Order: sequence, then C-alpha cells, then structure tokens
Amino acid sequence: MSPTESKQISFRIDWRDAFDGVECKTLASITLLIDETPAWPITGEDTDEFEWFADELLSHLTECWKSLVLRQTYPIAVQPERPSFLIAEAAKRGASLSETVAESEQKEVSAFEDVHNLANAFGGITGLLPLWFLRDQDRMIIDTQERFWEVPFKAAISALATAGETIAQRLRESKDNKWEKLISAWKGRDKGDPANLLALTIGRDRGMATILLDEKVLAAPESVSDAANDNDELRIAARMAGPLPISQVKKVIETVRSCHHFDAPKLAKSSAAAIELLKSDALRNVRPHVQGEELAKWFRRYLKLSPSRVVDPFSVLGSQGIDYRIIDFGFGTLYAIAVWGQKYGPAVLLNSEHSKIASLFKSIWQKGAIRVTAAHELCHLLVDSDHGLSAVDVLGGRMPPRIEQRAKAFAAEFLLPNSEAGEIWRAAGAPVEIDALGQVIKTLSSRYKVSDAVASWQLEHGVGPYHQESLSQILDLIVPHR
Repeated sequence: MSPTESKQISFRIDWRDAFDGVECKTLASITLLIDETPAWPITGEDTDEFEWFADELLSHLTECWKSLVLRQTYPIAVQPERPSFLIAEAAKRGASLSETVAESEQKEVSAFEDVHNLANAFGGITGLLPLWFLRDQDRMIIDTQERFWEVPFKAAISALATAGETIAQRLRESKDNKWEKLISAWKGRDKGDPANLLALTIGRDRGMATILLDEKVLAAPESVSDAANDNDELRIAARMAGPLPISQVKKVIETVRSCHHFDAPKLAKSSAAAIELLKSDALRNVRPHVQGEELAKWFRRYLKLSPSRVVDPFSVLGSQGIDYRIIDFGFGTLYAIAVWGQKYGPAVLLNSEHSKIASLFKSIWQKGAIRVTAAHELCHLLVDSDHGLSAVDVLGGRMPPRIEQRAKAFAAEFLLPNSEAGEIWRAAGAPVEIDALGQVIKTLSSRYKVSDAVASWQLEHGVGPYHQESLSQILDLIVPHR
C-alpha cells in the first residue's frame, strides 16, 4: 500500500460532562481527522464512540514531546517501510540473534512503541487501533495499521500542540490544583539539556552525544525548536551514519566538514526541475522505485542523452558543478556521502575502501559498482536536497527506505535503461538458457559499465511482463544476492 499524502490534520476533542453519572472535566470523545475525515480510532466514519480521559493524552504528549518532535530513527538496525511493521521486523531480526541480545532489543522496541504509538496513552482501553507518529525528515508518518499517511511535519506538530493546549486549558478552567504539575510540565515541554537534544536528533544514546559535544565534534541544538529545524548538515550526517562506531562517525563528520560550500546554479536549476517532476500528479503518489525510474528517464532527456548512450556519471556530476572525490575512509561499511546544505557542498565523496578497486583497476572511474554509487548519490542531490541533505550511505544505515529505493532505481535506469537491456537481450535471440543469459549479462555490464547486479535487474525489467517471471529465477542463479 502506498502512503496517502495529506496536508490537513487535527484532533477533534468533544468534552463530556459526566462519567457514570459523576461530574468529570477530562472525559472526552477524541478523534484524529486527516483532511477533515476521521482516521482514528475508526477510519472513515464520523463516530463519537471512543471516550476516555483526555488528561492521559496530555500526560503522554508532555512526557514524549521531544521524542515525537526530534526522533527520526528506529531503535534497532531495521528500516521497516512503516512504523506498524517494526514489531514484525524486530521479531524476524531477533530470530538470528543470541537470546540476550534479542531480549535487549525487544526492550528497546517496546520502549519505542510506548512513545510513538499514541494509543498507549490510553492504557485502559483494549482493542484500540494503534496510532503511530514518527517523523521522517519534513514529514510525519501516521500509521493506524489499517492505513498510513504522510503529512507535513509542521502540520502534525501543530495538531499535537493544539490538542495538548486544548486539554491543558480545560484543566486550568477546572481550577483543580491536582493538575498544576501536569500543566506546568506541558508549558515547559520545549526545555531540554543539550546532550539529550543532540542524542534525540542524531538517534544515538546520551553517552555518545556527550562525547561528541565534549570533543567539539558537533554543536548541540540551542533549543527543541532549533533541533526540530533539522538543517544542520553535520548532525544529519551523524544520524544517517547509523550504527557506526564513534570513531567512524567522527570520520564521517570530519569529511563532511571538508566539503566547503559554494554556489552550483546548474545543479540548483536541475534540482528544481526534478523536484517539480516528482510533485506532478503522475509521480506524486507512485511507488519510490517508479519515481526513480521515471526521474532517470526524464534526466536523460533533460541532458539530451539518448537511451542507448553510455553515461559517465562522473562527467555528469562535474557538469552540474558538484565537487566529487574518491576518499579512503579507512573502513568499508560506508559507501558514499552526498552533502548539499547551507554550510557544506554540493559534494559527493565515494569510499575507495568499500569498492576495493584502487589496486585492481587502472581506472577506478570505470568500475561498475562505484559508477552506480555515483549515480545513486546524484539522485540524492537532485531530489532530496531540500532538507539540508547529508546522505551517508552506510551498510545498515538510516536513510529512509523510500529515499533509498528511489535512488537505487534512478541509478540503475540512468546508467542502463531497461528498454535497452531488453533490446540487447532480444538481439541476442531472447535466450533463456543459463549460459547464454549469462553472456547477455556480461555484455550489458561491459558495454554500460555497470555491476552484474544492475545489469540483471534492468534486464529482468526490460524483457516485458511475459518473460519476467521465467527469467527471474535464472538471473538469481547467475547473479546471487543481486
């Protein structure tokens, strides 16, 4: 199911005056509206069936406010497509871990759910649909398990704040002293110590955040509002670095800091046109890999490159005014960094240690894997740069799945259009035998200078739906783990 992009979000709170015949100032019917349509607790129906004590929602929002505003990462090394899939993904991962590690991760997942599933605010209700809120850059993902939406982050936070203030005002009007502590805590929800704000912003624990602050590797956000802006390229890079050890995180940040900012008008023009394309009715709500493919086809036309022409991604990076370099990061789990913000970039830095190619090839620029990575980072700069981008592509990193899927599809289609892969297969006699099909893969990889994995993927999607299923298993044998 693809997400529904929405712009309007609000909580409707209808107060009740009594509970079981006793006067009660906090009992209310609470409904989440998205685009003015009820989305929770019952989707698509205008109902007042759900009544509970609104002060419990205010308590939850107060306690969890900083996490809801700042956290953008899952607590363990998985990247589910939506929050309600987290528990299943954690269970799948836990099956391959030791019992001790699996139990530890389960506790982290449970604590994460306690915060981000707002239905947990109403602990006395059973059978209630979940209500996940999780930030994803400038969006908020809202997931009820039945459906999920992506709404503008600022609109979601405004809706939560308005709901909280509505409840707080009701408590003030009750003139009951027992609410003073909660009202005061709600009022001070934006206050926080620097290490805690940084930890939430980069998705690491307080201990690592303290080290990065003490060693002046990163600067702490000045406030929750400053952290919520999420426009500091170095803090974004630290978050995207995911589970890397602290020494490697420092190396990532140091490298991003070396990418001095400069104007790139040609890239800015290309990026504006690419983003406009993705906002069009044809592409706005399609799956990420379709967006990536269509974006690549468009960009070839934009650059006046025919589908049959072999593309040099490094020449394209240079022609767009992008600083690109190959650097030995000293560890192999990082693929590349793309950065373009107010202080750094635009730049693409590719890891020679990951590609292991410097001693194996006369020209590192001709190796398929690193060319695919370069095209992948180009996609990030074209369409993801409106968020102070620091794209750190790390094995097990934290780039949102939709963004990675789009960039992966873009890189493959930009370097080797699947229509061309299909034509070359047909010109070879449309083989289905493993040896002959393997020769087609070698021809595609050699001619278009891509990896065997990309060649096989583009071939599978270039032969047409009639042949796809029959070729898929054979291609899996030719290129395992593609």
